[in-house]
Amino acid sequence: MRSPFRGARYRRSLIPVGCVAAFLYANFLLDWVLRGFDGMDVVVSQLAAPGQPYATLLRVTDVLTAVLVVYLLPGVRRALPPGGWREVTIWATVLFAAGAVLAAVVASPCGPGEVCDGRLLQAAVHDGSSIVSDTGLFAAVAAAWFATRRAGPVWFRRAALWVFWLGGIAASAAFGIVNHLQRPLWAVGATQRIHILWISAWIVCLAIHAKEPSDAG
Repeated sequence: MRSPFRGARYRRSLIPVGCVAAFLYANFLLDWVLRGFDGMDVVVSQLAAPGQPYATLLRVTDVLTAVLVVYLLPGVRRALPPGGWREVTIWATVLFAAGAVLAAVVASPCGPGEVCDGRLLQAAVHDGSSIVSDTGLFAAVAAAWFATRRAGPVWFRRAALWVFWLGGIAASAAFGIVNHLQRPLWAVGATQRIHILWISAWIVCLAIHAKEPSDAG
């Protein structure tokens, strides 16, 4: 029986699915519009805390993103040159998706301005799964560069470098610093959202590369 993840129909679906996944991963835009263009200075996980007006929307879209990213992976695997780096790319992306689902299911217990006393375990599980998810994503980006450094499209290798260094290193460091200092407050939300947008951009890159007709096995 022919796999549903082969053939022209599957390849045609990859870019639309990737674009939807990228948009849903940047779901802070939906929250921002629904809140009347407010809340961009708040850490996104706090917007998804129980009791927040659009928490369910944010958490459901995070899960949908993970499902759609996994849908891309058979195409991504076929498009990448065979070898260990290909497998690291795929499984690190699976880790990204799994961490995103866990972070959505075990939401941050603290909304904006709330104190998390007594809910530290839930906060730790949420924060830890978010870190695992992000780490998996950028490990996959680095592995994708290694996998294609001698074969594969030049644009994809360059995209991996840009996403890794600017989205994974620079944006993560900037967010970590301003989140620790909590000043300026607007920069906490801004740097986190820049980091998120780099991940969304990478999801689109995966979808475009997965559409390549190459079948490496």
